[in-house]
Amino acid sequence: MEEGGFWYLECMNRAGRLFPFFCAAELLLGPLARGSVGAQSTAPLAPLRPLAYTRFTLPNGLVAILNEDHATPIVSVQVWYHVGSKDDDPGRPGLVHLCEHLSSQGSPHLSQPQQAFYRSLGGTSGGQTTEDVTKFFITVPSNELETVLWTESDRMAAPLALADSQRVAAVGRLVEQERRQNVDNVPFGVYRELIPGSLFPDGHPYHLEPLSQNAASATVTPAALRAKCAPYYTPNNAVLAISGDFDTPAARSLVEKYFAAISNGPLVTRADLNVEAPTPRAERRLVLEDARANQTRLHIAWRGASYGSPDRMAALALASVLSLPRFGRLSKLLVHDRQLASSVTADNHDFEKSGVFEIVVVPNAGASMTAIEELVDSTIASLETTTPATSEEIERFNAFNGVNASTSLQLHVARADTLAHDEVFTGNPSSYASQNNAALALTSADVQAVARRYLTQARVVMSLVPGGKLELISKPNAPYTNVTRPPGSAGPAAARP
Repeated sequence: MEEGGFWYLECMNRAGRLFPFFCAAELLLGPLARGSVGAQSTAPLAPLRPLAYTRFTLPNGLVAILNEDHATPIVSVQVWYHVGSKDDDPGRPGLVHLCEHLSSQGSPHLSQPQQAFYRSLGGTSGGQTTEDVTKFFITVPSNELETVLWTESDRMAAPLALADSQRVAAVGRLVEQERRQNVDNVPFGVYRELIPGSLFPDGHPYHLEPLSQNAASATVTPAALRAKCAPYYTPNNAVLAISGDFDTPAARSLVEKYFAAISNGPLVTRADLNVEAPTPRAERRLVLEDARANQTRLHIAWRGASYGSPDRMAALALASVLSLPRFGRLSKLLVHDRQLASSVTADNHDFEKSGVFEIVVVPNAGASMTAIEELVDSTIASLETTTPATSEEIERFNAFNGVNASTSLQLHVARADTLAHDEVFTGNPSSYASQNNAALALTSADVQAVARRYLTQARVVMSLVPGGKLELISKPNAPYTNVTRPPGSAGPAAARP
């Protein structure tokens, strides 16, 4: 799996942030939705118990986190490098993503791609570049743990060692194919980059997402890629997380054996991203047409809370209040009462330093997106003023959140992912547990305050319609920009009045 960006649906693990909030709500809320939460509930919700782990730091700065569990004879290893698309150079997006692919083509003592090598061991593996990190994840039979650690240390010790012009060209074609598969060939797929591109100004680290088009990738040299990425592929900029069937002292010895001798690198200087609060600005209205589509969609997005923000859990509770299936105010109003939409989702997509709070409505055939937008706005306005979130709505959110946080950590790959993520983003591998437990104390005032802070007029409203169906957009008489890209074009169309 090589896809990146926060809109790519990875229904894997909420505690580790990897799936949109209501991706499995119908499944997990089945019994809850029938009345076991809220007015009929008397027992307080139990706090989430964090995973047991051993954390240590090697002299070269590598942080290692070991979660020992003998339930199944497998082990999952993840190596996270703190470098993502937000670290790309202005004007040359996509180079960090290229480095991820090149780093998967082998290493000095492994003359084949790591993915093929791990498959020969009976395992699975992959890599991913997000806005904030580059990560490699491997799951193998537990007796192959030492082999994995040898392989990953070889990759870390000499980053991009096998990068040459031929491999760079091949990887460039692979990345282009990845974009076609996940963006260009998907109806409305380009919206994934248009929304953050509108919320975050040109030049902002989150303006472009990992699969953004990059004409420079066709001419970039191996030397330029090494100069860009090698400073980040160092032990003092990395986290190693292992979960599964192993003995902790023995695993620690193996980590020290294979990683301790790798030289650290200079401390990476990062821009100070003071982007927690939304930037005051006017509403931007966008229209995206797609001739392949036969259904409309309405996206309304604001800058949201970052992963480490004290507002994050209140933002997720707000998303629950708005769109929890059968209970959320918008879901009930638009799907069940008015029958204007087939689905409503809301989520706070959290990055390291900022986020995107997004509401997505899929209208029923013939339903007016203008009417839907007006109902969304009136619902948000009432929540911010006259009818704040109730204690029952917050309790229902916490009930779902607790169940989901626990069940999502059953897989070793999810455990390793969560521990590594929280170490990179907060310096605390158990941050997911402390955040979930802190949410048990959320109040109506907390949720209302977050709604007022983030759901302002500083937003993007995007109407997605079939090609040539501009009469279907929301509020067609209001000024908007048509961002539909002509075939073969890398830039948006000119604004239309």
